[in-house]
This record gives sequence, structure tokens and C-alpha cells, in this order.
Amino acid sequence: MEGDIPVRSVRKGRKGKMVAAVVLALVFLMVMAASAIVVIDQTEVGVVKILGKVQKEPLQPGLHFVTPIITEVVRMPTYEKTMEMVGEEHIKALTSEGLPVFFDMAVQYKIDPMKAPEVYSTLKNYEVWMESRIRAHARDIVAQFRADDLYTERREEIQAQFEKKLYDEFRPYGILITAVLIRNIDLPSSVEQAIQQKIQAKQEAERMEYVVQREELEAKRKEVEAQGIARANQIIGESLRNNPEYIQWYYLQILDNFAKSENNAIIVVPVPSSMYPGVSRNASPNMPLILPSQR
Repeated sequence: MEGDIPVRSVRKGRKGKMVAAVVLALVFLMVMAASAIVVIDQTEVGVVKILGKVQKEPLQPGLHFVTPIITEVVRMPTYEKTMEMVGEEHIKALTSEGLPVFFDMAVQYKIDPMKAPEVYSTLKNYEVWMESRIRAHARDIVAQFRADDLYTERREEIQAQFEKKLYDEFRPYGILITAVLIRNIDLPSSVEQAIQQKIQAKQEAERMEYVVQREELEAKRKEVEAQGIARANQIIGESLRNNPEYIQWYYLQILDNFAKSENNAIIVVPVPSSMYPGVSRNASPNMPLILPSQR
């Protein structure tokens, strides 16, 4: 019996080792299986590296199976991102007059999904490269403009030049520029005051131009109105000349109304007396007619 004890101990040791080996093998297989499954999100693509070599075709969003151990998948975002150079990282440049200007800039961009492997293999840390190129172009473009151009509507022209310049340079690498924004422009105080005065003078000139145009339109309106009144008077005059009896009748109606008024005692008629019935036609044509009023 005493001789059987070592044999049993050996057998138990062997079984323990076999169990440990099986467990390790299962763990290894599970790890290998897990590393062989890759899930790519909708907002990214996967750059595949096999034994360190970047493959041309990226992994699109979805579930993929890759060869474990020798394959590495680098995820790269394809949604629109914003690179901001603000605060202490702002851009410094010289204008065409040699004045230093400081301003913040925001560049919106995204990576072309089909060119993600090229971006990774040629640039890798592409944002560092992008920032250096953006700063270089900023100095070149600002040097073509005056300081006050950054405060006026020409700022949009400057931004458009930035956007085109960056788009043309970055597109071959698979980086698409979508927008460029210039903000928080900082100039020497004396330059800012001069620019503000210039802008105010321009606004005042535009206001005066508007006033002049308004007065010219008002003068034309009055001219048209006067022409209309003159034409109406001409028509009325011709009508009255062709119908003199109407004037006599209308005038007698007015005199009758005056005669019936309580405030009038005497009515002086400053027209030729020949216009009135019952008055001799031999009377002086310029002699006024005095009629008593009715009380």
C-alpha cells in the first residue's frame, strides 16, 4: 500500500498538467478568435496592416474576419472634423503693408474613405502635417491683402482663397477641405481705429448717397405730379372755354349761397356785369355789381 502512494501522486500531477494545458489552449483559441473578428463603425474605416505592410483596400463599416497575429487594423475617422488654431495656437502673419496680424482659424475637413490607407501610409500623423501647411499658406495669402481687408467684405474673398488653396493641396492625399473660417482678428490699436474711421466714413457716404437718391426720386415725383395737375387744368380750361354758360350758372349759384349767409351784408361781384340777367349789356364791363344780401 505504501508503494502505491507515489504512483497515485504522479498520475494526479499528470492530470493537473493536462487540464492546465487544455485550459490554456482554450484561452489561446478564444483570444485568437476574438482577434480575428473586427467590427468597423459607421463613422470610420479600417486600414489593414499585414506584417507591417499597409494594404490598399480599407475595411468598410461592418463585421470582418482577419488573420490573427499577423494582421493589425487601424481605425481612421471619416466624419467631418474641425482643426482649430486659437488662443496661444493662433496664426500670426504680415499684411501687404508689413503690419502684424493675429487671428484664429478653424478648418473643417474629412478623410476620403477610399484613400484612408494612402493617408496613413504617406502622412500617418496627418493633422501635424496639415497644421504646418495651413500656417504656411496663411502667411502667403495674408501677405497679399491689406489689414483693413480682414475687417471688410473682402474677408470672404480671403477665406475663399484659403479654402481653394488647401483643397487643391490636400485632396490628392485624400483629405477633403469643406470650410475655412477666420475669426477674432487682432491688429494694433492705431490700425483698428483707422479702419473703424474708414468704415464709418464709408457708411456715411453710402447714407448720403441714399439721401440724394431719395431726394431725386421725390423731385421726379413732384415733377410728374405737377405735370398731371397742369394737364388736368388744361383739360378743365378747355372745357370751360367751350361751355361759358356753365361758368355763369355756377357763379350765380355761389353768389346765391353768399347772399343767404347771415354774416354777409353786401356782396361785391368782381366780374363784368353783362354776365348777370337783368343787367344792361351797355353797362361798363369793369363796373362791379353790388347786390344786397337777404337777412
